[in-house]
Amino acid sequence: MVLKNPYVIGIDLGGTKVEACLLDSNREVLSRRRTASEPALGLERVIANIHQVVRQAADGEIFAAVGIGTPGTYLSSEDALYGSPHTPVYETPGFMSRLRAEFGVPLVVENDANCLAVAEYFSTCAGKYRYVLAVILGTGFGSGLILDGKVYRGALGGAGEIGHCTVNFEGRLCECGRRGCAEAYLSGQSHSRRFAELSGEDLPLAQIYERLLAGDSQAVRLLEESCRIMGEVFANAVNAFDLEAIILGGGVSNLPIWYERVPFYLEKSLFGPPRAKIPVLQATLGDSAGVIGAAYLALREIGQMDF
Repeated sequence: MVLKNPYVIGIDLGGTKVEACLLDSNREVLSRRRTASEPALGLERVIANIHQVVRQAADGEIFAAVGIGTPGTYLSSEDALYGSPHTPVYETPGFMSRLRAEFGVPLVVENDANCLAVAEYFSTCAGKYRYVLAVILGTGFGSGLILDGKVYRGALGGAGEIGHCTVNFEGRLCECGRRGCAEAYLSGQSHSRRFAELSGEDLPLAQIYERLLAGDSQAVRLLEESCRIMGEVFANAVNAFDLEAIILGGGVSNLPIWYERVPFYLEKSLFGPPRAKIPVLQATLGDSAGVIGAAYLALREIGQMDF
């Protein structure tokens, strides 16, 4: 049903924070609120925090639907999330149906990287690129696919998880339990662990990058290797899905080196027909992308968008 001038809510549920926004039918963001998600304190605290930010964002307005972006993949048949190793409490069966009942309006659940992909597609790529991979680089390595202008979810909703494609099947242990996943090399925490192994120092990625700029040989070695790995992973995605562009979001995406060096390695590993250069683009919506993409899900649910 298409409603006249409806409001919708978007929710971005992360490992450390939960954010909500209120949108109108013109896609204008009317308010945004954020608080800690606190998964270590249990599911009840997480649910209470979600309701708190939704109430604050809505500020008394009636909303017609809610979209929520979550880590992992939601299976409606099981009413459970899967593939959220950093926040296992989110995998509690019934979590999403409880929220749906408490909101009393349609609730659409989608992987947070797919929400990023949708938001950035409409912000950056619509009218220019129709085959796009959007990547969240942060605590983990999530990704979503836009194919021919539509979100591609696959058979169960888990398509595009290149962060858990193996770059070395005997490689580093990933938090998902497998070895050699791209995430085990390219997430923020993985960079810190790898640098500590090289240097004995435990530093966040931003400081490792500062070391690189100062000429530190271990930082140069580490980040050049990361660029090579990232380029190979993105080339594999381009080869598999015939993509036109890559978008990077998340906290780790802010380092200039990815845009300076990754395209070189990506281009070296492409296969198939001659292509225009595949741009590696920085997300334009910053940390707003996930929550806006979630709100777009709600607008689609009530007939205001198509993707």
